[in-house]
Amino acid sequence: MDRSTLSSKFVDYSREVVQESAEKMLSDFQHMHFARYYANPFPLRKSAVMILLFVSDGRLKTIMIERTDIGVHAGQISFPGGKAEPSDADSIETAIRETMEEIGVRVRREDVIGDLPPVKVPVSKFEIFPVVAFVDDAGDFVRSENEVKRVMEVDLSDLYETLSTYKITVAGEEREVPGYICGKSVVWGATSMIVAELFEVING
Repeated sequence: MDRSTLSSKFVDYSREVVQESAEKMLSDFQHMHFARYYANPFPLRKSAVMILLFVSDGRLKTIMIERTDIGVHAGQISFPGGKAEPSDADSIETAIRETMEEIGVRVRREDVIGDLPPVKVPVSKFEIFPVVAFVDDAGDFVRSENEVKRVMEVDLSDLYETLSTYKITVAGEEREVPGYICGKSVVWGATSMIVAELFEVING
């Protein structure tokens, strides 16, 4: 799939349909745990992630990271990204800056081909704005040792095939959640919602 085809998909997609795909990835556990939030949403801080798309060996791929064992999302799989700074002009700038800081990849504004509907994360009080860019080559990675344990090149077709329900341990309790498998880790929660949105667009 080339840049032109992908760009068209991110221009023409239905945001309502894509948001429905994300909502399907919310587990019963999340609904119960954040019942008060879903009943009475409170203000969330802005953040952004970068979905960096590229073609390698004829396959459409992206970059995902494993977080270090620090913070509320310790050890989880996600896209590069983080909270917005006052100096950021918009979510695109946040995603570009965070991608450079976390994995050392310089993305230009002209590489951006679209975005996806934001995803809310009550546990960390953030609203995530997914930015989508397409590059010819992801290049070499320079990992931020404080934030990133591992950088992974992910084949999207392979990731899509892993969609299922998996057991995870949260706060010492085992839960079943919908998600994907990346390496040996379960991609769940907000990141799985973003992945579901991505697949709804590129497969639509």
